[in-house]
Amino acid sequence: MTLDEKIGLDPARDRVISIAGAGGKTTLMFALARERAREGRAAAVMTTTHILCPKPSKTLAVVTGGPQEAARAFSQGKLVAAGSPDAERFKMTAPSGETVKYLLDHAQALIIEADGSKLLPIKFPNDTEPVLLPQTNRVVVVAGLSALGRSMEEVCHRAPLACERLDLSPKEPVTPRVIARLVTEGYARYQPIVLLNQADTPERLRAGEEAAALLRGAFDRVCVMSLLQEGYLEC
Repeated sequence: MTLDEKIGLDPARDRVISIAGAGGKTTLMFALARERAREGRAAAVMTTTHILCPKPSKTLAVVTGGPQEAARAFSQGKLVAAGSPDAERFKMTAPSGETVKYLLDHAQALIIEADGSKLLPIKFPNDTEPVLLPQTNRVVVVAGLSALGRSMEEVCHRAPLACERLDLSPKEPVTPRVIARLVTEGYARYQPIVLLNQADTPERLRAGEEAAALLRGAFDRVCVMSLLQEGYLEC
């Protein structure tokens, strides 16, 4: 079974995917794109916020120039990671408008990281997040189960906003119900697929299934898995 099938994505229909939330967005982005590239599709990744700049390889071209550079990488059968360099932070931001248009027109799979989380496992978005391209076919929201049992202020990006909106204490321990509320009240309007990631232990898997049970009434597809144990950690 492919990762697309496990999550509930259709490569033919879900060509432009935006990934939001926290706790495995970049890993999921590259895993989906690599899988589609191996299937022979012209695949690309990018961000509408910022990501750590990946390292080029035999199969990955880091494209910071214009559309011609992306076209050359596609002609060589490479996965394209497109963006604008941010040398001060060793990160990559959104590509130029020209490059984005080229990818939308020519990539057979465009997977986009559309949310920032400062490497924390859970998040509650503010009113400007996630940053979605209007051409997005499907949104996938990720939440990391490593947050369980730890305080909101320790593991949640935008914890003060989350505590205010959800009437929680910053010291509140994260439970399956808290994760379900963060996802539902933060992202339900996008009708996303939900991936509860980091189910790396039996305890996390059980708690993830508990959170999933709370979410399945509001979302068509909720998955609990470990991208690490499934072998998708390479970014």
